[in-house]
Amino acid sequence: MRHLLLLLCVLDVTACGGSWSNRDLEFVAALPSRAALASNLPTSGSSAQPLSSRRDGLNAGEPSQAYADTRKANADFNGLLDFFLGVLDSVRAVPPTSRSGESRTWGPFVAKDNPGFEFQLIIALVSTDPRDTYAWKLQARRLGTPTFFDVVKGAFQASAETVRKGMGQIEVPVKDFRDQLQVDSTFKGIDSISLGYFTAGFPTTSTLAFTFTPGNTSGFSSLGYAARRAEDGSGAMGFSLKSADANISRLDLVSKWRADGAGVTVSTVGEGNYRGATRVECWNTAFKVTYFKESWPGGQESGAQADCVSVEGL
Repeated sequence: MRHLLLLLCVLDVTACGGSWSNRDLEFVAALPSRAALASNLPTSGSSAQPLSSRRDGLNAGEPSQAYADTRKANADFNGLLDFFLGVLDSVRAVPPTSRSGESRTWGPFVAKDNPGFEFQLIIALVSTDPRDTYAWKLQARRLGTPTFFDVVKGAFQASAETVRKGMGQIEVPVKDFRDQLQVDSTFKGIDSISLGYFTAGFPTTSTLAFTFTPGNTSGFSSLGYAARRAEDGSGAMGFSLKSADANISRLDLVSKWRADGAGVTVSTVGEGNYRGATRVECWNTAFKVTYFKESWPGGQESGAQADCVSVEGL
């Protein structure tokens, strides 16, 4: 997935502030990083059919559909992080252009793939009680006009130990700029995106929620995404899948996995005639089914429940 503003080598380094100060680094640390928020599902080259085409249960030893669905959700989630965090990594490469009291500004600078616009990033310390709290915003304006509009805006409260960890929120008002700036066509069906995250301790958490345009066909989870990551490399993700099956028109999934890749998904029918029924599917380090069970009428079961992995703390 492409970055929000397609900013590659976009900063005019000669216009920036020369050298870093220790205080500058504290401001930059308030920006979220993709590496800290990304989901960490181990991946493979295996493939599987989407939910809407699977009508029968799976047998133990076959490629895991639940793993494949989780892998797609994982890719969508991380791609969305790229969408609005990738540009921040570009900004981190250079010192601020200007400093004013408890704020730092990068820009205005131009983006080669958004001709006719210039951008700026502003980070400000807005409170120190009970802990340092920062507000930041990435803005754009058409060249020759006086007013910037928000592209991404966020807030971050540092932990008691370090400004590099803490908790934050991000808002992306996509509908306000998607017809002006170049964005991936996928986001034409989204009005806004909100992200909440916690990195002050383990497990770290990240949640994404959307406001969709009417009749959208984005392909993203209608309930958003929730990702957790433990210190030992294990992880978890919650998301939803839609289906043309009237009995199971929406399936809400919670997947958990160990660092070696083995995992389990518990799915609940959120919409449809079988609402409230569940599906459990476990997979091993080769991403093959070890256990499968559907609780709805005519549901299937295969493998041994004892072969399911246990993922603790998530």
